[in-house]
Amino acid sequence: MMLRAIELLLCLFVAVYILAVNTVLVSYGVCNTPFGLPGHCVPLSDCPSLYNLLAQANEDNDIFNHLRNSFCGSDVNATSGPDRTRVCCRDNPNAENKDKESGKMLPAPGTCGITFNMRIFGGVESQVDEFPWSALIKYQRPYNATALNCAGVLINQRYVLSAAHCLRNPSIPTTWKLDSVRLGEWDTRTDPDCYETADGNRNCAPPFVEVKIERIIVHEKYIPHSQSELYDIALIRMAANVNYSETIKPICLPLSSDLRQMTFVNEYADVAGWGRTEVSPYSAVKRTISLLIWDTDACAQKFQTIQIPVNKTLQLCAGGQPMQDTCQGDSGAPLTMRGRLMNSPHFVVGIVSFGMQPCGMASWPGIYTRVTYYVDWILNNLED
Repeated sequence: MMLRAIELLLCLFVAVYILAVNTVLVSYGVCNTPFGLPGHCVPLSDCPSLYNLLAQANEDNDIFNHLRNSFCGSDVNATSGPDRTRVCCRDNPNAENKDKESGKMLPAPGTCGITFNMRIFGGVESQVDEFPWSALIKYQRPYNATALNCAGVLINQRYVLSAAHCLRNPSIPTTWKLDSVRLGEWDTRTDPDCYETADGNRNCAPPFVEVKIERIIVHEKYIPHSQSELYDIALIRMAANVNYSETIKPICLPLSSDLRQMTFVNEYADVAGWGRTEVSPYSAVKRTISLLIWDTDACAQKFQTIQIPVNKTLQLCAGGQPMQDTCQGDSGAPLTMRGRLMNSPHFVVGIVSFGMQPCGMASWPGIYTRVTYYVDWILNNLED
């Protein structure tokens, strides 16, 4: 009887092998192990300790029950068996913590959301120190090649917020590996970035900073390739804290209850990124644009004509003016606004999710993950 139970457990865990395609740990949130210890809900292939227990189960009821009680979910959209089964894997208790600050700590008032900003209508080049929370996600490709194919936004010294489809997507080639986050970038062709001032002097910004990715936390309800990309949000935990500077600063989260309840309809929000332009597949220089936020009901009616549902609670729509849009390469970039009071900081209201092709079609807005809905999810998944 016990052998039969172990066979069923083996079927549940689906022909486990160690997966080496992506060295970054994929997490679906924090959890407690059957012993009440802190852990992460991860694919079984990313938890060698439970894999080893599975191999040793034999006739041991305690081990069998421990494995069964470690189960924390399934991902029917995963492309391989070991990725389909999620288990609560204990965090490494001996991991050395060299952080200066807790990863849970949000920026102090007056630290986040501060940038030089001129409201601009239409995509133009940003200033070197404008939108200092912008992040680029770097992938390692075969033959020592690299790619900067998605964006994100810095929210504290340890975490970057981005789109789930940038990190957990069957369309990403299996030969590509998530590598690092680049911060403090402006012109991807130069390092450092230099510019000429009004009086003719030449100034240079600090070199960009790249920090390895320690873990990605993808929203547990995200379904890759779903028609409407619901729950398209993820956190990137970097391997070390970053120091703030003139070109590296965090964005503010919309923490107040007032902000969380706002729809921002008919207001303008800013987005900055390195995505496709009118004349080039990607922009070398960070560009910025201000977009009008739509009434979500009107947006939903628009997309209903092509059988794509839009959820007014989980998503927001912005853009729709001719040649004014986010585009490929901007995925994961933040849609930000400034508070109504003078000198109010900027806060993030959306994350670039998807839009029409080609980009910039008149009367077709882009779809953004509505960050105000996910504030609690973000806070609950930040760790020391």
